[in-house]
Amino acid sequence: MRFRSLIVAFVMIGFMANAQINTEETDTRDILESMAENLPDDYDMTELVDILEKYRKHPINLNRTSVEELKTLVFLSPLQIGNFFTHLKENGQLTDVLELQSIDGFDIKTIQALLPFVTLTNIAEYQQLNFKNIIRTGENDLMMRFAQTLQKQKGYTDLPGNRYLGSPERFQMRYRYHYSSILSAAITLDKDAGEKFIGKPFGNIALFKLGKLKKLVIGDYTLQFGQGLTLWSGFSFGKGPDVTSVAKKDLGLRPYNSTNEYSFFRGGAATINLFKNVDITPFVSFRNLDASQKLDSEGNLVQATINQTGLHRTPTEIKNKGVLAQRVFGATVQYTKNEFAVGAIAYHTNYKNRFITQTATYDRYSFTGKALTNLGLFYN
Repeated sequence: MRFRSLIVAFVMIGFMANAQINTEETDTRDILESMAENLPDDYDMTELVDILEKYRKHPINLNRTSVEELKTLVFLSPLQIGNFFTHLKENGQLTDVLELQSIDGFDIKTIQALLPFVTLTNIAEYQQLNFKNIIRTGENDLMMRFAQTLQKQKGYTDLPGNRYLGSPERFQMRYRYHYSSILSAAITLDKDAGEKFIGKPFGNIALFKLGKLKKLVIGDYTLQFGQGLTLWSGFSFGKGPDVTSVAKKDLGLRPYNSTNEYSFFRGGAATINLFKNVDITPFVSFRNLDASQKLDSEGNLVQATINQTGLHRTPTEIKNKGVLAQRVFGATVQYTKNEFAVGAIAYHTNYKNRFITQTATYDRYSFTGKALTNLGLFYN
């Protein structure tokens, strides 16, 4: 799975790049190859490609960047990011990117990986949000992917009740729109191998950097705060052989552009600057999750487990599709100054049906009931 995703990522770079292979494209491939070793098997590599291609086209100004922005560069550890801002505080703005060599933790390999995605030049942005600018200067990307395993798999044979009902082809289509760094929109269609039809689309519209409104996402989004003990959706970067990269890099509110059908919220969320260094992120989400159900001793419908695969191939998987209504609402408050951050999280989750305790020993302390509230504190 990871190998196939990596191949698709390389093909995407080839289509998005010029015919002539240059050093920057090679660097991007090297980064993807090294990161793939430390990512989950089901990680959607195209999401990482989107991030790197965005910064290759619109480099980060190192003298005007933020901790949150540098966290999206997956090859930088929290320690390196902290050392970078300490250097800026003590020595002022960079006059040459080669000054990075004097920062503790920035070796030649890291700097070489960083160079294609950063600049010291002020780049003009279209900050005036109007219909004319949106049409004339926006960037559009369309990606389509088709895959099929040639060898006939066991799931397509006549297995009683478990046969895949669809065709073996997998199809994905992604459309992305960006207007400078203040507006984005996306829609994704996906059909997994063995499914009969294309599933419900993923999509969102997002606004950024509009005064006190730092982020606004309507549609599908992820929330990543602290180390994920209380609240985390989407995949995380950070795990690897390097001790300094063990900690997760929380990216706060982000539009969701992957094809994983479980790890996201659907609704609306915003990050608002209350006053200097203090942000609040309220959010609300309404989703119908895949889950297995059964009747309890009183004849009431109860939940047994939630299906996180997002696959709808067999009669059982189709029967369990979208049967569990979930509602989530809450907020986070965070104080950030340079590399220091402290915050609080509170959110409430409601389910349509009650969860029951399973018989397996490892399920003894699993959640039971229809509602739960989570509270947490985090700091870095």
